[in-house]
Amino acid sequence: MRPRINAALIKALTRAHAWKEKLFSGQTPSIQTIAKAEGVTPRYVGRILRLAFLAPDIVEAILDGYQPANLELARLMKGIPIGWHEQRKVLGFSRG
Repeated sequence: MRPRINAALIKALTRAHAWKEKLFSGQTPSIQTIAKAEGVTPRYVGRILRLAFLAPDIVEAILDGYQPANLELARLMKGIPIGWHEQRKVLGFSRG
């Protein structure tokens, strides 16, 4: 299987982790502050932030271009299960 880099997914993951770090470190006080600085809505920031809580192996697969062919950013923004096992199952990363 050849890697299929998805720039939109990678950009969203990068943003998610950067925004999470800003919030957790106290550098930025709120989602609203991030939204204003980025020129997006707070709702968008919240949806992207969910990606910061994907299982590490899912993040690695996406960064390497080995995500399932049907996995797109729009799918991830609809919602992600909290549990990593459930994430793998729902998003098509399960091996069994």
